[in-house]
Amino acid sequence: MAYRRFQNTVSESRVTLPLFAVLALASAGVAGMVSGGWWVQLLCMVLSVYLMAELSRRNQLLRVHSQMVPGALLMMLTALSVLLADLRFAILSLCLASFYSAFFRCYQRYKSASWIYFGFLSLALASMVFVQVLYFVPFLWGAMAFNLYTLNIKSWLASVLALVTPYWFALAWMLCQGDVSWLSEHWCALFTFAPLARFDLLSQHQWVNMGYVALLSIVGMTHYMRQSYSDNIRTRMLYEIFVLIDLFTLLFMALQPQHYTPLIAMAVVSTAPLLAHFITLTHTFLTNIAFYIIIILTLAVVYYNLWMPSLNF
Repeated sequence: MAYRRFQNTVSESRVTLPLFAVLALASAGVAGMVSGGWWVQLLCMVLSVYLMAELSRRNQLLRVHSQMVPGALLMMLTALSVLLADLRFAILSLCLASFYSAFFRCYQRYKSASWIYFGFLSLALASMVFVQVLYFVPFLWGAMAFNLYTLNIKSWLASVLALVTPYWFALAWMLCQGDVSWLSEHWCALFTFAPLARFDLLSQHQWVNMGYVALLSIVGMTHYMRQSYSDNIRTRMLYEIFVLIDLFTLLFMALQPQHYTPLIAMAVVSTAPLLAHFITLTHTFLTNIAFYIIIILTLAVVYYNLWMPSLNF
């Protein structure tokens, strides 16, 4: 039996999730949740954590009883609580968690058009506030074919129908108002690109936050690609989707950093299961040291975001 270290005690404890929830609420409160009236963002955060907890439980993402998937999400939300001031951050987090919750139900289910519809409807709603999320769609069609084994004419048509559904309602509303300019501007943004890698657009705080999430993403992805053989085939197929979305998100953020806020929200949700897998299912001296470093780094980012002055988050 593997030696239990502090990281394993934390990841398997029933106290971990409530503790992280309290810390996340405290961090959001200090960041301005009450004074700023971030109640919609708070609701999105709670629903995102609940959906990721259900996702982990239903799909057995971890081989032991652990609440570390929602716990890892809460840990990163604690560090990045200042980003809740931007409603897009909360909406993208919730929509991606909702997408995973529906999408993963389709594994090897030939008749899965309804769940495909609900999953891609979540992406379509996300695209209403960040249209560039549609760049991910071809990769997700590939995941339907090679990871979930559920791609067929019905499921593909269901995904297309889901993607256009919210725009039908938006178009009808704008026609009633006699002004469709928002829709044309919205779609034009899909084909508008800034010069590549304009990192000078990022503030110091944004650099810190992006580096924090990127580091945790790389740790989680590297660990999983090295240790994936320990999981069953179904779990590997699902984790490969997390890796795919996380990699594309980080690449997108590096090339177009002006979309920092919505992309970092997507990276946080995709990184949480990978980081949870690393913390929960490793038992070595070095990984335990790495866990201490992650906790210290998280606390340092919390302090930096909440108490170091910045003109632009």
